[in-house]
Amino acid sequence: MKKSKFIILIVFALVITNISAYLLGKNSAKGFELDFSKNETTTEKKDVKTDGPDFFDKQTADTLGAVVGHIKKNYYKNVDNETLNVGLIKGVVNSLDDPYSEFMTKEELKKFMESTNGKYVGVGLVVSPGKDGYITVVSPIKGSPAYKAGIKSGDRIIKVEDVEYSAETMQDAVNKMRGEEGKTVSITILRDEQKQKKVHEFKIKRETIKLQTVDGRILEKNIGYIAISEFDKPTYEDFMKEFEALKKKGIQKLILDLRGNPGGLLDVCTKIADVFLDKGTIVYTKYKDGKKEYYYSDEKKEDLPLVVLVNGGSASASEIVSGALKDRKRAKLVGTQTFGKGIVQRLFNLPFETAVKLTISEYFTPNGNNIHKVGIKPDEVVELPENVKGIGPDHLSEDTQLKKALEILK
Repeated sequence: MKKSKFIILIVFALVITNISAYLLGKNSAKGFELDFSKNETTTEKKDVKTDGPDFFDKQTADTLGAVVGHIKKNYYKNVDNETLNVGLIKGVVNSLDDPYSEFMTKEELKKFMESTNGKYVGVGLVVSPGKDGYITVVSPIKGSPAYKAGIKSGDRIIKVEDVEYSAETMQDAVNKMRGEEGKTVSITILRDEQKQKKVHEFKIKRETIKLQTVDGRILEKNIGYIAISEFDKPTYEDFMKEFEALKKKGIQKLILDLRGNPGGLLDVCTKIADVFLDKGTIVYTKYKDGKKEYYYSDEKKEDLPLVVLVNGGSASASEIVSGALKDRKRAKLVGTQTFGKGIVQRLFNLPFETAVKLTISEYFTPNGNNIHKVGIKPDEVVELPENVKGIGPDHLSEDTQLKKALEILK
């Protein structure tokens, strides 16, 4: 299988770390935001133009100097040079109008890299820029402070510490939700309740959150169940340990639950897809110059019957796995339309321990489908009850999607 550079397949931001989790890996969508290989970064200086008239002409330099001069002289508050410099660089990246591309300061990069190890200080939310302009909660992490406080999937964050935020300023809100362990942060959300929108404020104490991205168990007789919450660095090894343990207990069929999984690392998700596929294409990416890069599965595969659960929170790396398994007729997909993130980000190291995360390519499923802003339609579309309290084995009585998966495998 082809090694990836720091390629991210996440569409959502982990408020915990946060997130980002983007890069095609989101994270990730750890995105967020998503994703890239979180265990390595790339510093590419070749053919990167850093000066010259095409990059920064005299007119632009003069205009910028004049703007800074007016800020220094006329703005009603004092602004230090570092703030202006960072704002200038972030503004260049923001001009791309791409929510998955961003410049990271030294501190932001440190937090981002910490998140790839599945540990960080925060409240425990996975969030995404919503199409309605709000910051949308994809899901609270089970057992996290936000989960215990009662924040729900679909809630829209409107304020953090009494400061208003929108989808465009999501990363600022994420940074605000992170902070010192044991300190309380105020989060105000907008929630749809009985066809009305109601505002709720939560006071949540930050904690160190360790992500357990793999949860496995036997549901009944010979049917195993593994849920993957995100494709982080340890996820593949954790998945294989859980999978081998279930096989030793006699499972002959498997349900793979990717609902609410915002994505993660490209190399991790392709390794997991490879477990169930024989020789062939898992996914390929296409760059602006037309160049294609392929990721393949080898000849070995686990051939037990397989059902994959997906929903609107399944994004990026999750869609690579589910898209490959569906296109190659290896598994049936059950649930609702996936999120639809078909672009890839890469993290580039910069001077002074900073970095820039940029969208570098589109990705395509084995059948040549780019699912960006479209998503993947399951083989069996199954909606959850309107007032469902939870999903997964602990909520089997109301989890209609999981019940359908069991029905298919019996």
